[in-house]
Order: sequence, then C-alpha cells, then structure tokens
Amino acid sequence: MTTAEIRQSFVRYFVRHDHKEMPSSPVIPFDDPTILFTNAGMNQFKDIFTGRRKSDFPRATTVQKCLRAGGKHNDLDNVGFTARHHTFFEMLGNFSFGDYFKEEAITYAWEWVTKELKLPSDKLYATVYETDDDAFALWGKIAPELKNGRILRCGKKDNFWSMGDIGPCGPCSEIHFDRGEKFGIGPNDVVNGETDRFVEIWNLVFMQFDQPGDGTMVPLPKPSVDTGAGLERIAAIMQKVNTNYQIDLFAHIVKAISDVTHAKYNENPVSHHVIADHLRALTFSLADGAGISNEGRGYVLRRILRRAARHGRLLGMHEPFIYKLVPALVEQMGKAYPEIKEKQSHVQNVIKSEEESFLRTLDTGCELFDRVADKVKAGGGKVVPGDEVFKLYDTYGFPFDLTEIIATEHNLVLDQVGFEKAMKEQQKRSKDAGGFGADTRWLDIVKRISPEGLHPTRFVRESMKINATIEHGEGNLTPNVWIVLDQTPFYAESGGQISDTGRISNATICMEVKDIKIVDGVYAHLGLLTRGELKDLTPQTVTAEVDSPRRWDIMRNHTVTHLAHAALRKVLGEHVKQSGSYVGPDKMTFDFSHHRPMISEEIRQVEEIVNADIIAGHPVVTDIMDIESAKKSGAMALFGEKYGDTVRVVSVPGVSKELCGGTHVQNTGQIGSFVIVAETGIASGVRRIECITGRKATEYLLSLKQFRQQVSQAVNRPEGEALEGVRQLKDANATLQKEIKKAKAAMFSGGGQRVGDEIAIAGVTLLTNDFGDTDKETMTAWIDAVKEKNEPVAAVAVGVCDGKTSVIAAASARAVSEFKVDIGALAKVVFPQFGGRGGGKPGFAQGSIATPDTDRFFAALTAALKQKLGQ
Repeated sequence: MTTAEIRQSFVRYFVRHDHKEMPSSPVIPFDDPTILFTNAGMNQFKDIFTGRRKSDFPRATTVQKCLRAGGKHNDLDNVGFTARHHTFFEMLGNFSFGDYFKEEAITYAWEWVTKELKLPSDKLYATVYETDDDAFALWGKIAPELKNGRILRCGKKDNFWSMGDIGPCGPCSEIHFDRGEKFGIGPNDVVNGETDRFVEIWNLVFMQFDQPGDGTMVPLPKPSVDTGAGLERIAAIMQKVNTNYQIDLFAHIVKAISDVTHAKYNENPVSHHVIADHLRALTFSLADGAGISNEGRGYVLRRILRRAARHGRLLGMHEPFIYKLVPALVEQMGKAYPEIKEKQSHVQNVIKSEEESFLRTLDTGCELFDRVADKVKAGGGKVVPGDEVFKLYDTYGFPFDLTEIIATEHNLVLDQVGFEKAMKEQQKRSKDAGGFGADTRWLDIVKRISPEGLHPTRFVRESMKINATIEHGEGNLTPNVWIVLDQTPFYAESGGQISDTGRISNATICMEVKDIKIVDGVYAHLGLLTRGELKDLTPQTVTAEVDSPRRWDIMRNHTVTHLAHAALRKVLGEHVKQSGSYVGPDKMTFDFSHHRPMISEEIRQVEEIVNADIIAGHPVVTDIMDIESAKKSGAMALFGEKYGDTVRVVSVPGVSKELCGGTHVQNTGQIGSFVIVAETGIASGVRRIECITGRKATEYLLSLKQFRQQVSQAVNRPEGEALEGVRQLKDANATLQKEIKKAKAAMFSGGGQRVGDEIAIAGVTLLTNDFGDTDKETMTAWIDAVKEKNEPVAAVAVGVCDGKTSVIAAASARAVSEFKVDIGALAKVVFPQFGGRGGGKPGFAQGSIATPDTDRFFAALTAALKQKLGQ
C-alpha cells in the first residue's frame, strides 16, 4: 500500500464505524499559546476532553499534521540519525468523547491493523499499563493469538498519559511491530526499547481520570478515547523498507535533493534525511501562516532551516537550495494538503530569503568563533567552553555539529557536557508547564456548583442591553466577583476579538463587568461589585448592559479586518493568509503571510480600497449554515479557528465572505474612516498592519491636520508648499554642515601647522592631541590632514563626544609601508588597558576608552609604538 492508500484506508474504516471525519487543524496552533506547534491529533479536541466545550458529535477521526520540535515534545536532534524520528509527521487518530471506551478502541485498532492492513498477527505485540487489568483482559479476549506472552505490562513512563500535573489522564495501550532479527537480537532489542527492531505504531489513550492537582486521581464521569498512529512508521512496515525515509512519500523528495545537490544518496543518507524532513516542517509551517524569527516557534523554524542548510553544505551546496525542493514536496503531498500548493510561491520566497540570510550569518558566526578560539588558545587551552558553544547555538542558530567541525579546524574540542547543561537549563526555562495554560478554576467552580454543571448561557447577539436572571454568583476571587446569567449580551474573547465590558445591576446590586470566561457554554462574568452583596442573589432579575461606545469601536475594527484581508489579497496576491489578529476598541492588528515589507504605494492602495468599500455603504450580512455548505459557498475559514457543524458566515457582498463568530457593524458605512498607522515584520514571512477606524481614525486625522498647519506656520509657507519649505531647510542645513566641516579641516591643514604633542620615534613622528569636548568631525579633520602628509607620521586624537571618550588614530602611507606601523594592532593592545576597546587596519583605527587620564593613555600608546619600532 502507498502512503496515500494507508491514509485513505484509515479514514474510510472509521467513517464506516460512525466517526465524523474532521480536517487536520493547522500545524501552527494560533489559538493555543501553550504549545509551539500542533504535536498530536487530540490538540484540536482539547477543550472537549477537558469539558470546556461540548462536541456536536460523539466520535471523530482525523489525519493530523504534527510537528515536534521544541517544547515538551522535541525530536529535532534525533532526525536523520534514527530510522523513525521526524519533526513533521502525520498522525492517524480516532477519538471518543464519552462514547465508546477500551473494548471498542482495542477492537477497532486490532481489526484495522490485521484485516485492513493485513499485518501478520505473529509480528504484533500489545502493551498495557502495569495495573490496567481491564485492558490486559480485553486484549486476551479480542486478540487471543497474543496470549502467548505478547501482551506486556509496562510502567508509567511508557504506558500512562496525562495532559500535565492537572487535568485528564489515564493508562494507554500500544501496538508494536517486530521487524525481525535483522534489526537486532541483543538485550536492548525489546518492546519499548530504543532500537529499531520493535516499532510502536499505535497508541490508544484511555482518559478515565482527572487530576485536581492534589496528587489524587478522580474517575471521569464520561471516560474518553484518544488514539494516535504514525503514518510514516506504518508505511515503512507495509512497504518493507528499513527506514521511514525510504517509503514512497519520501523517495520522490530524496531524489529531488540528489538532483539539486548533485550528491548521491548512498554517500550521505543522513543529510538527505535531515533535509527531506526539515523541508516538510518548513513548508507546512509557513503555509499555515508561521514566520521565521528569533523567538518562539519562529526561532525553532529558523534553527530547522539552518540545520537543513548545514547538511546542504555537507552535500557540497554553498548557495541557497532548499527553496528549490518545495515543488517536489508539493507534487507529492499537495493533493492531500492543498494549502501547500496554494502557498507554494510564498513558502519558496520566505525560505530563499532565510537561506541567503544564513549564508551571511555563517560568516558572522565563523568570525565570532574565531574570537572564542583565540581566547581559548591564549589561555593555553584546547576545550571551547560549553556556554560559548550554546551561545552560538542559541543566539546565532549554529547547530552543535557545525560548531564541532569549525572547532576541529582550529585543533580544538567542544565541552559537550557544558553545552548540554546549558541546553537543559534553557529547556527548563522554556518548558511547557504541561497543563495547556488553561485557567481551570472556572471549570472547577462550574463542576463544584452541581454534578451536572449549569445550563449553557444564551448569548444575545442582537442587543447590548437586556434583562436576565442570575443563576449563580460568588465572591471568592477577591477583589473580583463573578456572576452567571441565563442569557447575556456580553461577548467573550474569541477569534482575536476581546471581551466586552459593562455592568450588571438592579436596585440591590451593581457589578462592573471587566472580563468574560466561558466553560462548557457557561458565561462567567468577572468584575467588581460596587453596590450590594453577593448573597441570596438567585433568581434575581438584573439588567445586563454592554459598554455600547466601546462595543461599537470593537465592531468597526472587527468588520474592517475582513475588508483589509480582502484588500491585501487584491494588492499583494492570493498567497496572503491571516496569521493572527487583535480586535479591540483602540485598534486592530492584522498579521498575514507575505515575504517582504509593503512599500508605501501598496499601503496606500489598501487604504484606498478599504475606504472605498466603507464609503460604498455595503450591507454586512450574516448567515447561519452547516460547515460544508459554508465552504462550498466560498467562505474563507480563518487561522486555527475551531468550527462546529453550524457556523456563522459574515459577508460583505462583492468584497469578502468569511467564517466568523465575532460582532460586526450592520453596514460598512458605520466604520467611518480607515487608516493604516504602521506596517512591520513580526517574523520572516509574516507581516503586521496596525489600523484604526471610527473615533480613533478621526482623532488621528485631525491631529495630522493640526501638525500640517503647524509645519506651514513654522516654515512660513502655505500648507500646500510646506513640504517643499521643509526640504529647502534640510538642504540649507546640509550645506552649512559641509561648510563647517571644511572650516574645521582648514584649521589643521594649512601652513605646516602642528597641533598637539610631537614625539620622534625611530624615524616616525607621533602626534597626539586631546581635543576635550568636541565632535568626531573635528577630530577626523585633524587626523585626515596629518595622515595625508608625505612623511612617516602617526596621529592620535582623543575627545569627549556626546559624553563618551572617543579615540581616532591613523598612520600615513609611508609609516605603514616603510616602518610597518600597524595602528589597528596597537589599538587592540592599548585600548583595553584603559577600559575600552577598539581596532582597525594598519593605517586607521578607532574606538573608545573609559578613563579621562589622556596623558597616561598617550604615554602607553607611545611606549607600545616604541616597542614595535625597536626603540
């Protein structure tokens, strides 16, 4: 079976067994800040498993794009050196949300593996958690052929799963395949070992407990199932190849690598494997809206690219090449994942730009390592400290193996123990806390209120002021209190739009609402009680009123994100894809995939298009429909959003159509004006525009009008001519500055005038001058005048420029050629003696010193020059 056939077989099998097929969520979890990348099939169902969200269906199946590099799950350093590790991989999964449990999960797994894939049962093993007697007995019942010692009990490390210290957890059961004695017969070649003989192909997680955080485990009212099977591992077994990198999916990519690099696969398979894997990680991440940067997931992607580029060098490549491999990957996987085909051009542009940048960084890194190497050698050592190696790795993206090769060229070795220590310390600082970062107190409170929880709150979208009934309220979150209503007009933060504020009141109480939290459909209104007490509240009737002006500002900014998205795609191209947003009352920011900064004309075009759509007064139409109908209608689904079976489609006819749960104006004319106030890069391949509308835009435009009037008055020109007046003032100032420099130069260049002390040293004249408070132009003018003399002369100028003691030194051509004077070398030796640093070339050097004692500094420089010239 091909990889594609295995993928299809899995999905079709579970659809036949009443599982809802769900699409893969993006590999970039924009809506989950607790993980760098989507690393498991269950990520998109996390809120269902934790009880924060109800599912529209009891069971599901997916083929999920996963990336494990950085954070809790990190396989990056193993890639290329083992047969089965990847950063990017596909995970087959089936899920039960309180529906079926262990018996059905084991039955489904065994039937698909043995009947659909027809894997020989005598090669299969099952593992269960050491105390899970139920799973052990079920395996014996469902797969009696495994009773001959191939159902194994294993410890917590291998067969128990938890989200973290708090939250759902439970035992798991794995299926392993024995690849045969040719892969090892030693004592380590065992199930759950680290060798390549026994391969885990499927993990069935039985979520049956909840950890409240006090060390206990409480049975869940509705146990669930979460499974994950590695597609590449199964394909390697089905296709009878030695490594995952030899399956059909990779064969095409590996051939492309050989074609581009002109390097044979069998001469360096490791580098081919690394490049093939990293190409997939980069392409899918960038296509899903990620960028490359120096922090977070962007930094991980930068390391992945540089590691691939490093292995390209091992194959003889000294120019960008990874971007040339993208078409081969798209040809192989574009049918299953059309997003990489749609974003191919964007992905190639970003990768090429990063490769070019790394080639420059490589030169910088080598220079930095040279300094470290000189320091080690000067101290008589042979070992480069681990913290220095880690600095190159962490700050400049230098892989350990690259630094090791450079060190070998210097006859040095690396302190690997120190490097790994620094690495572990960094991982400890950045390690995911393990609990998905969720504010679980609301879930705990709702569970505590009643075994069945509270009824879901009805969100009243149509009004900002309604009458509602208090269902529950507590004040144990001092100084805040919280109230649950049967219905609410308050929007809770979602999809980039922040929560509403306002008040809940009646004759007895008044609460200023500051935030909203949702747990399983229950809206908890968090705020400050300004009147009354929270006791005997239910079932009081209250007035719930949203801060209307603030909501209108938010709605204007939210609707304009849709208009801006459409305009950006018109101006920049169809590759533009939303990568994140912030929608508040003050502004909206919109992140989007694009490989270069926008030029001013492009920004102007976007502003013109959006403002034209606003002036046109288009209606903003909302339709409720099922997800499939919405997508067929052309509605655009945005980054990482979770959609149920029924969705809201927000349309501006003729302009945009998007799936969106936020609040919007009724007509684009209500937006007012639209202004882009900033355009910046937040990562390589991701840009951000910051925009304002409505009241903020009016304030901004009025302030610009006032500024224009003030400039007009300052240059004494009509407003239409003010800019030209400013330009003339600038030109006049530049001319005056040139004249001043000429005058300063003339002070030191005429009539053979000598300024400063003069010392003769072995045929070379050394001139020194302390200028006191001055500027660099004055010092440079004197230095240039002395340097140009046709005699062996060296000159050193010291002056305080902007509060810093600066030094400029030079030697004439004769001093350098005839007497071998090297001012740059002298600067490196003398400047550090006075708390400074500096350097340069034989004929010119500059730097700074920390001491005001210039006489002592000149004396040390004179002594160094005398020593150099042998006097």
